[in-house]
Amino acid sequence: MNASLLALLFLLMGLPTSVQAQPIDPSAAGTLPAYQSEDRAAAEVSATNLLASDRFWPYQVGVTHAIPAGEKNKALEADAVGVLIRVEADDIARIDFGRDGVHRIPVAKTDLVERANRVRRGELEKIAPNFVLAIGPRLVNAASATMQPLPFPDVAAGLGMLSVFADPDAKDFSALAMSLAPLSERDGLFTILFPQGQHPDAGVRDQLRALKWPVPFVYDHLSEAYTKSLIEPGAALPVVLLQTRDGRLLYQSRGEAIDVAELGAAIDRSFAPVSAEAAEKAKQP
Repeated sequence: MNASLLALLFLLMGLPTSVQAQPIDPSAAGTLPAYQSEDRAAAEVSATNLLASDRFWPYQVGVTHAIPAGEKNKALEADAVGVLIRVEADDIARIDFGRDGVHRIPVAKTDLVERANRVRRGELEKIAPNFVLAIGPRLVNAASATMQPLPFPDVAAGLGMLSVFADPDAKDFSALAMSLAPLSERDGLFTILFPQGQHPDAGVRDQLRALKWPVPFVYDHLSEAYTKSLIEPGAALPVVLLQTRDGRLLYQSRGEAIDVAELGAAIDRSFAPVSAEAAEKAKQP
């Protein structure tokens, strides 16, 4: 593992309890795949194209203005730094500040654009796509007959990320798994289950294998923190998010019923062309 990844992992271990702070076992990450974030030929990142420039989104973001306390969040000083969850369509950055909560802050009150351009120019190192780096070392390999972490390179190989938030004890969980299973086989799509409620990891693994839907899932003791960062509190379950590898939101379910046809169309629209391009490149000598 390269020195930059180790440095980042140690940094994350020292932060308060939240998504950004859950301990990472470096041995679970495996060998970090080669990743090129610098692209000086790309257009300069601006507030106008920031949403579509997620490949340049930095892992961490600082605020440039003091942020008052919210109903569930503490106030932030002007130099506070958190982990970027995603940029949203209304020019809002969703950022996890650990013990100070998950804040939705106008991009203009952060240094996000500046940091994104530093990534683009190669001045700020980005060693993996943001969402892949955040979640990659924290997954259980449900396809394994024994409790095993999923190798980091397996996560990094995904072109798109489908995050499923559901309670394995819910009466409709089996039907949900059956409906989503065909989507998990789409080229380039990487599905992750965030189990809701408290469930032994081995039990979740066995249940997924029995349902013939052995998708990777987040460790039980980490799932709650990730859920708080990624979806709104009190959201009706189940919830599915379709994201890029950097966390840009492409589709989110509305209400308890998952429209599988609509989700499938969003997957095809977002990733089928990318998969076709990747397949064509693989044929070239």
